[in-house]
Amino acid sequence: MPKSFNSKSSGFSYDIREDGIIVYRLANLRRDTVDEFVEVSRNFDVVAYEAGRHSRCLLDISKLSFPTPYAIKRLRENTESTPDGLKESWAVLAPTSRLYTFMMTNLKGLTKSKVQPVRLFQTEEEAFAWLEQRLEELGP
Repeated sequence: MPKSFNSKSSGFSYDIREDGIIVYRLANLRRDTVDEFVEVSRNFDVVAYEAGRHSRCLLDISKLSFPTPYAIKRLRENTESTPDGLKESWAVLAPTSRLYTFMMTNLKGLTKSKVQPVRLFQTEEEAFAWLEQRLEELGP
């Protein structure tokens, strides 16, 4: 898969940083945006799992105001389809307090184990620092 992608038709984009962290950005929650994000993130999960690598991701939803029922459903499906045993760390950037509170409530119980946590952050700096800490804890 390419190192970066910016959809011309949806509000989805991603970049792979030099340190291997995948940064996903969602500018809206239209169905095409959500579906594109789910498909790409699943593909990256499979690649990381097959290579035995730790998948570290930042999901930037800072431009969103509130998740749609469709987005919640698809994100839950995506989480449930994550390969068992994948070392994965998701930092979610949700700077608005309303969205942050909603996401905290809905993410409880979604991750399968200690090696697949999701954490919410209000700044990129905090998110990247945590992802670096996860690299030290779980390895590459």
